[in-house]
Amino acid sequence: MPLAFDSRTRLLFVGDSITDAGRRDDPDGVGFGYVRLIRDYLRACEPTVAPHVLNAGVSGDTIVDLASRWSRDVIAQRPDILSVMVGINDVWHRLENAGCGGVPIGPYRQVYAHLLETTADLLPACRIILCEPTVISPPAHPKGNEELSHYVEVVHELAKHARTEAVVPLHSAFAAAEKFRPDLDWTTDGVHPTSSGHMLIARTWLETTRSL
Repeated sequence: MPLAFDSRTRLLFVGDSITDAGRRDDPDGVGFGYVRLIRDYLRACEPTVAPHVLNAGVSGDTIVDLASRWSRDVIAQRPDILSVMVGINDVWHRLENAGCGGVPIGPYRQVYAHLLETTADLLPACRIILCEPTVISPPAHPKGNEELSHYVEVVHELAKHARTEAVVPLHSAFAAAEKFRPDLDWTTDGVHPTSSGHMLIARTWLETTRSL
């Protein structure tokens, strides 16, 4: 069944700069990217039951960075629904810095699994949505998507074993968009979404969660 909301529902998005999207410069604290688009759509569509949307994205975060603030920024917020998108920097930072920085796939899997287990234990009623990391396309590192595809597979593996509601297919959505409309800018630099890219994330998230 689709995710159910009411005005008391706490819907928390956590991730890196793609989720962050300038939230510290936003009086509402939700930023200027896909989180705002989702919030505004839910408000406009069903204002009487629109949830309380929170943004805990931090630019530059890897899964290890996310783990260091999980207790404060996720568990302490006690969300009813949690949406997680992380993985871009785990790959991108390693590629851009010749193997330094980022997080290899083994630790990525282990840390991510631990966060999901911890959340299930401490917030048993919380419904968890996992999002595929989007894309690392030229002009970013030319091997970005090849490397990132393995992290996308890990997200799907974790979803099978953890108590999660769904995986939002963002990587495949961006890959299809870049294939069918290469004349359009979906990212500003091969990683960070344009306004169209953020709308693509929002649309895919809403389509996935409303069809559960």
